[in-house]
Amino acid sequence: MAINKKIIVMVNFFLVVSAHAGDLPSEKFIANLWINNLNQNVDATLIKRDANYYIECALLTERNVDAKLLSHLDGANDFCLVSNDQLKADFDEESQAIKLTIPSQFFLTSRYGLYEFDRPEKANLGGFINYEVQYNNSEFLTGYNGLVDLGIFKDYWFFKNSMLYNSEAMNEKTVRIGTSLDFDFPDKLTKLTLGDATTVSNPFFNSLRFAGINWGTNYLERPGFVYWNTPQLQGTARLPSTVELYMNGVKIYNQKVSPGDYVLQTGSQINYTGNAQIVVEDVLGNRSVRTLPILINNKLLRKGLSEYNIALGKLRYNYYTSSNDYRDFLANLYYRRGLSETTSLGTNISYTQDLQNTGITWTQGLPYFVVLDALVINAHSNDGSRFLYGLSLSKEFSRMSLGISSKYAEDNFRYVGDDPLQDNAVPKFENFAYVTFSEVPFLQNINMSYAEQKYYQGGSNPFNDDKIFNIGFNRQIGNNISFGLGYFERFGAIKDSGGILNITYNFDTRNKVYLNYASENNNASVQYVHDSGRQVGLDYAIGANRRQDENIASLNVVAKTRAGDLSIQHYQYEHATDSTIGYSGAIAFLDGQVNFTKSINNAFALVKVGNYSDIDVLSALNHVEKTNKKGYAFVHDIVPYIKYDIGFDENQLPIEEKYEVSSKPLTTLNQRGYVVDFPIQHTFILTLHPQDINGANFKPGSELHLANGDVYPITSDASVTVYGMTAGTHTMSVLYGDNATCSFDVNITEKEAKEAEASSQPLRVVCK
Repeated sequence: MAINKKIIVMVNFFLVVSAHAGDLPSEKFIANLWINNLNQNVDATLIKRDANYYIECALLTERNVDAKLLSHLDGANDFCLVSNDQLKADFDEESQAIKLTIPSQFFLTSRYGLYEFDRPEKANLGGFINYEVQYNNSEFLTGYNGLVDLGIFKDYWFFKNSMLYNSEAMNEKTVRIGTSLDFDFPDKLTKLTLGDATTVSNPFFNSLRFAGINWGTNYLERPGFVYWNTPQLQGTARLPSTVELYMNGVKIYNQKVSPGDYVLQTGSQINYTGNAQIVVEDVLGNRSVRTLPILINNKLLRKGLSEYNIALGKLRYNYYTSSNDYRDFLANLYYRRGLSETTSLGTNISYTQDLQNTGITWTQGLPYFVVLDALVINAHSNDGSRFLYGLSLSKEFSRMSLGISSKYAEDNFRYVGDDPLQDNAVPKFENFAYVTFSEVPFLQNINMSYAEQKYYQGGSNPFNDDKIFNIGFNRQIGNNISFGLGYFERFGAIKDSGGILNITYNFDTRNKVYLNYASENNNASVQYVHDSGRQVGLDYAIGANRRQDENIASLNVVAKTRAGDLSIQHYQYEHATDSTIGYSGAIAFLDGQVNFTKSINNAFALVKVGNYSDIDVLSALNHVEKTNKKGYAFVHDIVPYIKYDIGFDENQLPIEEKYEVSSKPLTTLNQRGYVVDFPIQHTFILTLHPQDINGANFKPGSELHLANGDVYPITSDASVTVYGMTAGTHTMSVLYGDNATCSFDVNITEKEAKEAEASSQPLRVVCK
């Protein structure tokens, strides 16, 4: 007799729950489970005691209910109380169901869209030599120059040395550009540099070149890392629901959520500001809409996140002309932290013997999507203290953005790192304003800007006040034409004005024509550009230009090969010529292999597919290379910190070959090399003649068992054929008679396997 599990089965027995329960009886039965008016389509075991209902805790946990918030049944800790002042349990006798009403606070909070960055892998021991040579021949300059970069790496360290040669240099013809040893700490998103380095670029001043110790965060090197503010969009769902997120009416995100509170952590999903609409629709079709403003700006650090940089060493000057122009001792400390999703504070302290800079910066998100930036910097020297003040406001709309900024510096304000032998006057006032419009009828995109610089006059100041206003628009006409028109007015110490016209026509994705006209110099040009869009191919550009009543013809050609790129540039003037020919490439060393390739500016990998040649190597399912006769291929231009799937086309292998996987994930560091090995095992067919210790054959029907679980029957001629065998030692056993077993080892080389395959005689083995 079949029993329907959806019908209550009354057990009508008594449970002795515990000694402290007073031996009160309890009913135990089975019922169909409902939660918040939704049939869970599952049978639940219930215990009813003292008019209270208890249900299996595990069943509730599977449905996102936080069992830690529920009381447990004495003597049966795996049952949770589901009927009290907050939770309601109704038993429906007609449908034989227990219907629970559970408030949202009893569900686990679910988080969606959380950012998780991929941890780069350790690099294999290897290195490379980048090289670039050029020869220039013109009316004013004829000579050679060359650049050589040496890189050596392993695990998370990287040594680099760069040299520059210029045959026309006045002083040093060969200049050491830089020498450094880097240590990456991927889990902490930090980097330590010993040797030539630059301080981190920050709101206080541009990066400074120095030699010494440099340590700090490297968020900007991680393209997928979300360091800016990431507002959390929270809500509650009584039932399984679908949450859709709209920004300014555009759907940008959706997610299925479990019952209870949920948090949508926007991360990189949203990169603009405006009104957000959260639309929640549960499985029963109930729909709710909530509107709220949201401000996301990359100037605002994520709450609780800090960025920092510590630099100690000597400032470096004349970077490209002198190998060892190190002067003043430098100590620099930069620190910035996101105090909340709308407030970030930072400071920078720079010290040299003659000059010290100290500053603070404050970034604040204001109502109506306005972002405020305030900056104060002090410059202290033997001449006293001077200040620089900066303030900026910016606002983003769905189709418009605008901003205004202003800086004021006291007279003779200086930055640490300014070369005292050069003019480095800081403007008294530096003002800038801009406004942009998008999706404007007919014009499409409009931009306007105003910039001015005012200097203290007198003394040795060589700079003049300057003001410039720009206005322009650009739009796409159909699929092939883009059109831009601009006008500028310069009305400072130097007065000038003019218009700029740009037209681009796309024949297809590879071939374009550019038309440009600038009224300032009466400069008109036309250029035809062909871009092969491939690592190997021919790119070229042919142009004609008329400037100040002179005609100029130009030709640029780049022949791209696997071993490097050959470039030729030629400009034909009416009375002169200017020609340059150059070649750039690299030599890569990895895992005992050498490869002549393009310049290594990103990471690369040595992919090994057994010893098979002409196998397609894939990156993100796209063919990038073929294995050579030794079975390996170099894959270049792997963007660091991004997960790639490196693999091969397994369909090109012989069917009898065995491999574990045909694709492996790879996340790299910059300019490092990685070995991605796909071992291929040759398999063969082996015929065995097993016998017992007395030399007797096993009866037909006996079974040969392999360690991997495969089973082969022994045939009437007392032999057994095993498929997919590989060279090495294999343990096997024979099941015979009344579940009797014996075992033996087969140790065979590939040579012996081939001989056994070629022979018609089975290999005799003794089973002990």
